[in-house]
Formats: sequence, structure tokens, C-alpha cells
Amino acid sequence: ARLAFLPAACLALATASLGVALAGPRTGDHKITIHKEGIAIMMVVDISGSMQALDLSSRDEELTRLDAVKRIFKDFVAGGQNLRGRPDASVGLVTFATYADSRCPLTLDHDSLVDAVNDVTIASEAAEARTALGDGLDLALERLRVAKAESKIAILLTDGVNNAGETETLAAAQLAHTLGVKVYTIGAGTNGLAPVRAEDPFSGRTVLRQMRVEIDEDTLRKIAEQTGGRYF
Repeated sequence: ARLAFLPAACLALATASLGVALAGPRTGDHKITIHKEGIAIMMVVDISGSMQALDLSSRDEELTRLDAVKRIFKDFVAGGQNLRGRPDASVGLVTFATYADSRCPLTLDHDSLVDAVNDVTIASEAAEARTALGDGLDLALERLRVAKAESKIAILLTDGVNNAGETETLAAAQLAHTLGVKVYTIGAGTNGLAPVRAEDPFSGRTVLRQMRVEIDEDTLRKIAEQTGGRYF
């Protein structure tokens, strides 16, 4: 008898709860403002056949030129090995051999950029393994041209001499100057002979061979000077 009121009370409570649920109460929206430096950086990386050279290996580890470049690339973007990273910069990636290819647009999502870098491989087919340096820079400039950033930079990394493509290298440098893009150029590797792993056609085994390599340092310096950047 003492609990006779309970069914009616539960029904009233259920009705009230249903009314609150139908009203759809929600927490207020939160707005987060992120201040960035307004820097856009396009990394322009050579993946031509000569990037197979092993002259950047250490005593303990065999590295192709591309392996070494990818490692430093990731440290430059995300931080590591005494590099602070570029958390406030939009960074993108263009690769080039005989043809230039946009691998990642300018982005603040550096985890996705690093994933794109990990997927980059050296061009294996002879017809696709030449060096279209001018085309690579030209494609990077097209990405930077439409970017809304206070400062625009291209970092051009190559180990060879321009021998393919439709765009003259210094013409691309002139375009960069016109667009206000500074180009920092990096020569990767050495001049002369460098060891390369190749398959022996008779035994099928992988052997080390010496390959003649050359970096067009004169042109890389001219690109940097013409755009206000530096050559390394």
C-alpha cells in the first residue's frame, strides 16, 4: 500500500525525461583559433635512376641517396636529429624523374605527408628514370602560386643534371623569381664514381658496380641566386 504511488511517479518521471530528450539538449560549440606563420614549402625531390647510388651510406648501414633524403625529409618536417620540425608550415611534395608528379598537396597534416614520403620509390624503367629538373620545379611553383601564404619556398633536391622535360631549368627559376618564391637547392651525393647495386645478368645475384655521377652545381647555384635562396 505504501508503494501504490510508485507506478504513477515512474510514469510521470518517464514522461518528463522523454520531454527533455525530445528537446535535444547539447553542450555549446567550442571554437579553437590556431595561429600559423603563413609559410608554404614545396619539397621537390629527384627520384631519377642515379638516386640508387650508395655514396651516402654509413659504415653500419647501406642507404641509397633516396633513402637518405627521405630520412632527412621526415626529420625536417616532423622534427628529429636536432631538427625542430615545421609544425606551423604547410608542406607539400613533388617528385620528378623523366616526369614530374604531385605526391602531396600543401598540408598541415604532416602525418599524411610522411606517409606519402614513405611510398616514394626510385623510377625503375630506363625511359622514366631521367632528370626533368625544370619540370619538377615548374610543377611545385604551380602549387605554390595558388597558395595563400605570406612566404613561399621551394626546396629543390637533386643529384644530377637536367636531361629531360619540357621546361628549361633557368626559365623555371625566372618564374619562381616572378612569383616571389625563394628556391633553396640541394645537391645530394658526390661527383665522380659512386657504388650502385645491380643485378648480374649471368648469375642473377646483386652486385656492386661503379656508376659515373655528376651534380650540376653551377645551375643549382644560379637557381638559388636568381630567387634569393641558397645552394647547399
